Amino acid sequence: MLAGIRTFSKSIFAKIIFGVIALSFVIWGLNASMLNLGTSREVAEIGSQKITPVELDRAFQRSVQNMRSMFGPSFNQQQAVQMGLLNNTVQSLVSQKILREDAKNIGIGISDEKVRDQIFESDNFKDPATGQFSRDRFMQALYQAGYTENEFINGVRGDLMSHQVVGSLTGAALVPEIMAQQIVAYRNEQRSGSFFTLNTAEFADIPAADDATLRAYHEDNAAQFTAPESRDVTLATLSAADLIPTITVTEEEIAESYAQREPEFQTPEKRTVEQILFAPNDEQTARDAYNRLQEGADFMAVAADAGMDEAMVKLGEFTANDILPDLSEATFSLEEGGISEPVETALGWHIIRVPSVTPGSTQSLDEVRDIIVDGLKQFKAEDAIYDLAATFDEELGAGTPIEDAARDVGAKTYKLDGVVAGEGLAGQNVDGAGEINAKIFELENGEESFLEETASGTRYVVRVENVTPSALRPFDEVRDDVLAAWTAEERQRLMMAKAEELAGNINNSGADIATLASEDGAELRETGMTRRTGRGLADDVNPAVAAALFTLEDGKAKAVQTGENVVVVALDDIQAADINTADAAPVNDELKDALNEDILAQYLNYLNEEISVTVNNTVINELYQPTAAN
Repeated sequence: MLAGIRTFSKSIFAKIIFGVIALSFVIWGLNASMLNLGTSREVAEIGSQKITPVELDRAFQRSVQNMRSMFGPSFNQQQAVQMGLLNNTVQSLVSQKILREDAKNIGIGISDEKVRDQIFESDNFKDPATGQFSRDRFMQALYQAGYTENEFINGVRGDLMSHQVVGSLTGAALVPEIMAQQIVAYRNEQRSGSFFTLNTAEFADIPAADDATLRAYHEDNAAQFTAPESRDVTLATLSAADLIPTITVTEEEIAESYAQREPEFQTPEKRTVEQILFAPNDEQTARDAYNRLQEGADFMAVAADAGMDEAMVKLGEFTANDILPDLSEATFSLEEGGISEPVETALGWHIIRVPSVTPGSTQSLDEVRDIIVDGLKQFKAEDAIYDLAATFDEELGAGTPIEDAARDVGAKTYKLDGVVAGEGLAGQNVDGAGEINAKIFELENGEESFLEETASGTRYVVRVENVTPSALRPFDEVRDDVLAAWTAEERQRLMMAKAEELAGNINNSGADIATLASEDGAELRETGMTRRTGRGLADDVNPAVAAALFTLEDGKAKAVQTGENVVVVALDDIQAADINTADAAPVNDELKDALNEDILAQYLNYLNEEISVTVNNTVINELYQPTAAN
């Protein structure tokens, strides 16, 4: 069911908006002039269009849920933010609003009938048995995908408006047939060949080089044996996590916090919901059915008369927040076993039955004591950290040495030697190590940073005590490494020289590759027909073999390095694709999509100049900073 709404979304939301437009949006990006909403509490304003925090959060949660289908249920918001999914969600929503604002400015409108037809005609919402639109399938898909009814319908309306703009821009893009055919012929050409991997036993023992050779190799490959710049630093960190072990809480505080957080520990009432659904213009039919039910008619029998089977009637179990808002009041005002009068929504007339009710429950204080205590300690620590950080900053500003200021506020201090750029903090497990490492390499020797804060809230100050410049390690110190590197390179050189000699014998003297393989003690293998991409090769054959075949003339050979091995490859046969019979339609569509994206990108660049776009990073950070910090 969820796959249906995702497929439908691809056809309208994703393909028109997320797929094409989001790419173009990235091109012009969120520049500094767009990040200026002042005291507004909206996520973004695009002309007269707005993106509310609720709208962003729903879209982001849907994106996170979609990613869980790929990465598993443990995928969380923090990972999503780190992967850039939040930024992509903002970009996608802004892209949608830009086109909707343009459509509005042009004067495009979409009727209710058009929206209804668009939804009803989607195969993804049709009953496979009847081929007719199934409201049950549609609504279940809404529940699972996290859309409210109005949100989805308004989304379809807005995107149909945008689609008219997009269609007028891209509908005329044409691709020359001969161009598509030539590309197909190029892609579909197939070749086959023979190859063997040189026997490595001959190259197992490479005579050791003398010191003069190794010293020259050491100098010629200096970058390979150069120690990176390193820095010795003094670091002090102050974080809420460090304070938690020192925090105490009282029973009164625990009781008060439990009372405030009690809704978190409540399991809401759930109701099993069944429905009979009638078309929007069938109110009288719905009321007749309700009267039959009041007279004692069987619910399933009345549903069957309305064309609904058991799977369509039984929607499952819902809380008041899970069910469609228009149906919530009617559903949760019924007694167990009760039947509602017909309720109207944009999808038609619903008769609801509640066969069973699962009462809500609340965990006791004893059951959640540890959660309450941990939360209080975290809150107190975070509250205390602000005052301590202010004191820390004042002392540092007054010239107090890092070590003394850190001791006064209970901060941790570290003496770190040999810190290398991009490699953490010399093995110390410090929160925000990557950010602190970057700051260290912004400072000059002897320079001290201001009191800084990592993304996760750790305050820190760092002083660079010494800088050891990057330098070539002395030969005597790295002689073993030099010898190993020289030996590996020499082995590859000798193998490649022999392979090129064997390939030359085939090319210049007509030598038989099978004979050469036999003389080398190697196994001759056939590639079979393969394409440029390596499609058709056995799984254990390096794609470089296929790439080599497409550089050779018929009957010729060449040497190819594949990792640590060297292969001799000979071309046996060429099977050209017929340009006249090649199916160019997929490539034609691919090229047309590329042209359309270019056209749309240019139009969006134009709209970006014409329509005011402002994005409020402050609101976004307030919404998701706690997630990013945990």
